[in-house]
Amino acid sequence: MKKTFVSILLLLCLVVAGVSAQGKKLTVWCWDPNFNQYAMNEAAKVYNKAHPDVKIEIVETGNSDNLVAKLTSGLQAGGVGMPDIFLFQDFQIEQFLRDYPNAFADLKAAGIDYSKFAPYKVGPMTVGNKIYGIPFDTGSTGLWLRTDYIKAAGLNPDDYYGKNLTWSQVIKLGETVKAKTGMPLLSYQSDNFDMLRIVVQSTGGQFFNPDGSLNLQGDAFKKSIALFKELNDKGLLYSVVGWSDWINAVNSDKAVGFLNAIWMVGTVKSRPENKGKYMIIPTPRIEGVATAANASNSGGSSWYIYDKSPNKALAIDFMKSVWASDKPEALEFYNTILKGAGAMGTYLPSQKGSNYTAKDDFFYKSQPVYQDFAAWMSKVPTLRYTANYVPMRNAVANAVLRYFKGDLKTIDDTIKAAEAEYKQTTGE
Repeated sequence: MKKTFVSILLLLCLVVAGVSAQGKKLTVWCWDPNFNQYAMNEAAKVYNKAHPDVKIEIVETGNSDNLVAKLTSGLQAGGVGMPDIFLFQDFQIEQFLRDYPNAFADLKAAGIDYSKFAPYKVGPMTVGNKIYGIPFDTGSTGLWLRTDYIKAAGLNPDDYYGKNLTWSQVIKLGETVKAKTGMPLLSYQSDNFDMLRIVVQSTGGQFFNPDGSLNLQGDAFKKSIALFKELNDKGLLYSVVGWSDWINAVNSDKAVGFLNAIWMVGTVKSRPENKGKYMIIPTPRIEGVATAANASNSGGSSWYIYDKSPNKALAIDFMKSVWASDKPEALEFYNTILKGAGAMGTYLPSQKGSNYTAKDDFFYKSQPVYQDFAAWMSKVPTLRYTANYVPMRNAVANAVLRYFKGDLKTIDDTIKAAEAEYKQTTGE
């Protein structure tokens, strides 16, 4: 009997030792190896210093659409093959929170302090009293301007550098430069909704009512369309179709500048002859809208945890310890990924890092571009996406393009056309 007991005890020890040696594992799904996957790898390094027994496997999914398709299949199959942690674009998450309300872990209940994140990032991941994600990167926007063209027009870039301008002031600048140099003000992708959405978000306006119903009748939205029509009619837009043609326009001296996000830093720097030419000023503000700010956003994603994961507690501890902590090693992580990939997190305490505050000799007057984008990020108005953001986006983009071409004669006609296409697509 004694030998049997000893044998069982030894067997249990071997089993425990085997489990300990095997360790624990978290699986993460994301796209873009040079940005999202890089950032998560750096986060894993930080966590593994304190938890060397945890293996964090990061699976690259190709692109965000592939990730969404795989998640959808897994959720529809009752959770088969689901990862512990996954990335979502901010404009997509509200649809999934509606369609799969029990699939995501409530991280507010887990003790995440959301007051330390940029408020506009928290909005889309919030349902009632629950908050489901860990905000990641910002798409904080600015107006990128070529100082060499401004000088060629007889103007002083310093009169605009670091200033909170209105769109009327920017249009006046654009008209002067166009008259003196022949150069249009902005490169514009005419088949894309993003630039218009940047302007609408800067006003604090919304495309949807709080109940999720479509609302394109707001004054801020009408003023935004009117702005684009004025830019178009005054010849201040260099219009192209397609993303690649827009990038080519930015990097081939077709316009004085463009309106877009922090993640364009890499594109601009990829062309050495741009050095010293660009300055980035706050997103211009539309006059006559009380809620308007000199700040907006384009793009950005956040992390989520599968609620039924057997590793849920471990996943929460990992994300909380690195992505939502003001401990020195966590703040240095944010500083590292900013320099390594241009990935600016939306965890506000991280902005004290040396890479955030450093001047950048590539830009006009060695502008500290990351410090500026971080400051603008904290002022970005929250945008309500809802589950029907994509059909709304497509309907508005199509209608505005028809307005520019003259097929639609007024702003009201443009809104009616967008509403009709949206209703046809969604049935609402």
